[in-house]
Amino acid sequence: MMPQGEKTSLKRGSILVCLLMLLPAANGRGAVTSLESDSLRVQVNNETGQWTLVDKRSGVQWPSDGTASPGNSSRLQGVFAASGDAQKNTLRLAGEKGGAVVFSLVDGGRALELRYENAGDETIRVLGDALTITDAQDGYAIVPSREGLLVPVKNDKAFKRMFGTSEYEGCHMNMLGFVKKSSALIVTWDDAYVFPEIERTVSGNEHKLTAVFELRRSARLVRLMPLGKGDWNTVASEYRRYAEGRGFAVTLREKIKRDPHVERMVGASNAKLWTCLNRRMNEESTAEESVKVQWTFDEAARIAEHLRKDLGIERCFFMMGGWTEGGYDVRHPDNLPANPECGGNEALADAVKRIQSLNYIGCLHDNVQDMYRDAKSWSPDFIEKNADGSLIAGGRWLGGRAYMVCAPKQLELAQRTQNLSAIHDLFSPWAYFVDTTYAVPPRECYDPTHPIGRNDDIAWKIRLSDYGRNLFGIFGSECGREWALPHSDFFEGLVGVSGHYYHQLKPEELGAQVIPFFEMVYHDCQVCYGKYGYRADEAAEYVAHHVLCARPLHYHSFPDHLYWQSRPEKRANPSADLACYTRSDNGWAEGLHPYDVFLKNTHEVLGAINEVTAYNRLTEFRYLSDNGAVRQAVYGEGDEATRITVNFGQTPVEVTSQTGGRTVLPPWGFLTESPRLIAFYATRWNGRDYPNAALFTLRPTDNKPLKDSGSIRIFHAFGPTTLVWAGKSYEVEREEVIKPWPQ
Repeated sequence: MMPQGEKTSLKRGSILVCLLMLLPAANGRGAVTSLESDSLRVQVNNETGQWTLVDKRSGVQWPSDGTASPGNSSRLQGVFAASGDAQKNTLRLAGEKGGAVVFSLVDGGRALELRYENAGDETIRVLGDALTITDAQDGYAIVPSREGLLVPVKNDKAFKRMFGTSEYEGCHMNMLGFVKKSSALIVTWDDAYVFPEIERTVSGNEHKLTAVFELRRSARLVRLMPLGKGDWNTVASEYRRYAEGRGFAVTLREKIKRDPHVERMVGASNAKLWTCLNRRMNEESTAEESVKVQWTFDEAARIAEHLRKDLGIERCFFMMGGWTEGGYDVRHPDNLPANPECGGNEALADAVKRIQSLNYIGCLHDNVQDMYRDAKSWSPDFIEKNADGSLIAGGRWLGGRAYMVCAPKQLELAQRTQNLSAIHDLFSPWAYFVDTTYAVPPRECYDPTHPIGRNDDIAWKIRLSDYGRNLFGIFGSECGREWALPHSDFFEGLVGVSGHYYHQLKPEELGAQVIPFFEMVYHDCQVCYGKYGYRADEAAEYVAHHVLCARPLHYHSFPDHLYWQSRPEKRANPSADLACYTRSDNGWAEGLHPYDVFLKNTHEVLGAINEVTAYNRLTEFRYLSDNGAVRQAVYGEGDEATRITVNFGQTPVEVTSQTGGRTVLPPWGFLTESPRLIAFYATRWNGRDYPNAALFTLRPTDNKPLKDSGSIRIFHAFGPTTLVWAGKSYEVEREEVIKPWPQ
């Protein structure tokens, strides 16, 4: 059974009523100091530094049994003594080995902060005992990696894994959430040298979940914020409050005020031609191994025109890669002129103009982190250095072996007159994408002329983001990190990778469940997509995941050239369930190219869902079945809320529709209901059975709620064509605008 929680209404404020009390220790060793507010009570042994935290609203103690260590490092060994000026909300303990730990109540008394002083260069390990969760406490941890992971204590998969700050598939927000005995707690931090490690141990029928925080180098504090009775919804809601105070939660409405073009990204599918010019170099970047033009710039524009005019795709974020002089991932950072193989500067400028004349967002793909030895600007001076002075190499990509440009040098290169400013002047795209910036872990460089640490790396990448955004208007990068939210407009790769939830991380190996935690915190703050190509005839679970997350899909596997003018060979015997969104029987896209069938079907659903949810958080997520297969996400609140129910199981399930009554969802089926959208993939809805399932959407054309609308557009993707609405039956083969009420 999936862990269940209670939705709890928390006080938005907490009056700080801190008490500094000296009490005799229960074991007779040292006095005990008590720090207390409306939210929590902390008791600290002045001599040992051992401590406990009690959540006063739930009565739950962290740790549940015994006391927690002040931290583990050589300077924190031995006896402590209170030192410094006494303050009612702070206790400073100085250790005999030279280190010190400061206990403070912060954030208006909502949180306990542990801060370390005089720690030198030592790594401190802390909270491993404080955050232990056992079977009896029926709890879990929440990890903000991509969309999010729910890691329950009750699972037989033993593991140990580090989720470093801003690491690739590490912690993409500076927090972890914990729930035990239906009581919630958040741990937060500020420094990129914090490395949380989560471990589940299994001994017979006993399970234990622990989280240890390694504080390296400049990382010297963590905060614990008890939330009272609650669950993952409580954790998300309270962390959003905290994030707003830290300046992370810049909303889409604010970003649209800054650049109105951002509004065109709401509900927009991500169509990307990755490698217009696909040139492959050898390892040393000294010789070509192959060259292939996959799309000329004219063909790219014609694809966009095909999507708009032939498929009726009104909103699209259209990106081109491989436009640069060498082709995709070749000869960076020297991009200009646009490669002649695909048409050169004039053809690219014309393509961008034509794409944006469709009211699509035109975007160019760039990279200023990877440098290749055959680049005109190649110089070791730009490259990150190891401590011994050697160059730091990156991946082996199309351009050969890449070398990692140091973050301040990335900005320097981007600001050259022949780089971003010239690209803007020549082509004028409304958006710009700089690859890898948000994806790679924070970097270190030991070059004495530009040394940086992990925090410096992030700071320089923020400057790069701001520069690109101020120049082009809309800016984004790969994967996505919390710190980038105020400095960008879109992430590519946060929602999923190559048709999967993650790139390298495998949730099943951790006994973990993917949950849409990012949407619970930041859905209304950023346009987000997945990344890389995937097979449409294996994508049903991936589509279902995007339905639950209320995110449009990324289409990164376009066939070469003017693909719709030919018919590819069909794949033999794809799984009917996994290929369900490639169906077109009796529907809108019947007879079209298979790629267009999948694109049209999924865009009509996911674009519409994103449009009605984009300005709201996911406010309530819950499991509707004991096995966790049936999941529901509610975006917004009250009468304007959107309710999404998805069946991730292998058998049909019955759910109740507010408008359609008894509804049956097949594997990967869904039901979405909001005042201005109904969408379903079901075998029964509104009294009508659909053998082999059908997919419909209903949207008002007059912007009234559907129940009051006199003009409703019905889209039919596949399956039986009959739809019942307001007591009448309608036959819809492709799409129809119906008039349910007398005009």
